Amino acid sequence: MSGILKPIETILEESIKMMYGVLGNYGLAIIGVTILIKVILLPLTLKQDKSMKGMKKVQPELEKIKEQYKNDPQTMNQKTMELYQKHKVNPAGGCLPLLLQMPILFALFGVLRKAAEVGGFLENNPSFLWLKLGDPDPLYILPLLNGLVAFIQQKVMGSDSNPQTKNMMYIFPVMMIFISYRMPAGLQVYWLTSSAAGLLQQYFIMKRGDEA
Repeated sequence: MSGILKPIETILEESIKMMYGVLGNYGLAIIGVTILIKVILLPLTLKQDKSMKGMKKVQPELEKIKEQYKNDPQTMNQKTMELYQKHKVNPAGGCLPLLLQMPILFALFGVLRKAAEVGGFLENNPSFLWLKLGDPDPLYILPLLNGLVAFIQQKVMGSDSNPQTKNMMYIFPVMMIFISYRMPAGLQVYWLTSSAAGLLQQYFIMKRGDEA
């Protein structure tokens, strides 16, 4: 996996250094590159959202087919495919954009994790606001903000309305705080920026869907 990500990591590391040359601060450079990646990946995010909405729309009919042909798997599969074709829905359409995004996000995570190590571009521990980007946040503000954004994301996605996922609305933010509080601040800045940008994207996508 590391071999596959290596070229992407090199591009992302050089992008952060170039952004630093423009903005003069590694904290701002990390934020800038993270937002730029979110913008580049936006078409994939929109495609994923469209596919998920399409699957949600046909779900009632899909359940009827499963119930009606539960003793006839061959006919069930045939009717299911006909339903997908009728509504132009691809059940894998929501997964493919996510799979294409993951290598980029994993690579950026890897770049920032290594950046604080010996020889990395955060080795000299540059400052950003109250932070030393190579050290954990001494005030624990970023981990708490990461947890808060994770909670809001779960709320926006409607996790509290589903009894099966309601507990995750509280467990996941706590996990985020626990996982991130010992991370280098540079990595936490990326995580918070990515999560907040993703939350804003989701809000506007949902708003656009409501207006449609």
